[in-house]
Amino acid sequence: MPRRGLHFLRLTLVAILHGATSFSAAPTTAGARAGVVAKLFPSVAQMLPRLPATFSQRKAAALRWRVAQARDQVERAAREITALEARAAGITPVQDEARRARIATLRQEAGLAESQIIILKQKQRQLGLPSREGWWGTAARSFETFLAREERSARVVLSTLGKARDPWDLVRADTISLLRLGSQPGLLAGYANLRDATRLAPHAAAIAARAYKLERFAPGILLAVDGHLDAVEPHLDDILDRLDQIEPHLPFILRNLDVLAPHCGPLVKHIDALLLYADDGGKYLEPLLPYVPRFAPLLDNLGAHLALLRPHMRRLLPVLPVIAPHAHRFARQLSVSANADVLLFYFSWVLRIPRLGGIVLRLPFMPRLASFLSTHLPARPVRGRTCDYICDWDGCDVDAYTSEQTAAAADAYCAGLWGDSYEDKRRRIRATSALLRRMRTRGSATR
Repeated sequence: MPRRGLHFLRLTLVAILHGATSFSAAPTTAGARAGVVAKLFPSVAQMLPRLPATFSQRKAAALRWRVAQARDQVERAAREITALEARAAGITPVQDEARRARIATLRQEAGLAESQIIILKQKQRQLGLPSREGWWGTAARSFETFLAREERSARVVLSTLGKARDPWDLVRADTISLLRLGSQPGLLAGYANLRDATRLAPHAAAIAARAYKLERFAPGILLAVDGHLDAVEPHLDDILDRLDQIEPHLPFILRNLDVLAPHCGPLVKHIDALLLYADDGGKYLEPLLPYVPRFAPLLDNLGAHLALLRPHMRRLLPVLPVIAPHAHRFARQLSVSANADVLLFYFSWVLRIPRLGGIVLRLPFMPRLASFLSTHLPARPVRGRTCDYICDWDGCDVDAYTSEQTAAAADAYCAGLWGDSYEDKRRRIRATSALLRRMRTRGSATR
């Protein structure tokens, strides 16, 4: 293509995005769509829409955009609730308990979003914004909500372009993949005939940005997602954003989507911590799959335990059927998970006795007793030379462990970029953290 024609094509694309962004209620030019254009066309960033002239106009645009985002959150929660309520028949009591717990959480999140809408509406009235009545107001609100939903998809595109060393190379690879997928009429007809296929429209940009990675899984996704799209769609942007970490385990996910789809929300939220159990060739994925309905509603409370329990899975897995129904009682006792190998070495025989294990774990004082014993029982028979190792579980935070997991996955990239490995970096961080803890301890002692 001649250089003049390519330049005209770029300007046309920028003009289209400029018009769409100008018509939206986005309060600033720092939105995801503007970021995508600036990433691909840095020389024409001045063509992006500017802020409104006065402070009142900026505040009005920001308020309307925040209302649209809150409405999108309410609608996503409503769609997931509808999908979960449609799965009430033919499920086990444990699955029904998990379903009810997730619905309660979604209703709470929707209620908070509705409260935020009321507060923002009150601020709009204080600012003197007119109320939009009639069909025009309804259409404007619907369009703003659609743009807010599409903005989440555009953020996935911007994140993907930001991680790529050559954004244009990624665009070319995705375009070629889309063309190859478009040349298969049977595959296109299958996706068009999916139930709730229209829900994919706001996610089109994110799907296109991941076309290169999704191409080889497209037939399997079509077979697996039929009947589960309503449960997966509210979290589709988050899934596509984390596709680099999820891709190695995508065949397992597609095979077991009927079990995982109803719990998609909490699983995606804690994906970094859960990926800790996908190492060693995923040997723990199949044994842990039946426990997904049991633990998925508890991940917000038990998230910090996931990284602490991972080294002890070999001892924990045989007695997990006895422990799982009572795990929520130990949510505050991180020392139990950090020293689970010690407790199981001394007391696993109790859990193997029929009915006795459940009775013992139901005792009201058992969480505190287990926490005391885990730190006072001799560890040398269990850990040998590593018995002096102490886990600072008081400072354990699931975000810290998920960050380490992300860094471990990027070990080769980090080594090539900074010249040291992930292990060296982690050792340096832990040494700095230990020094800071000693300084805080000395400071509190001198006071």
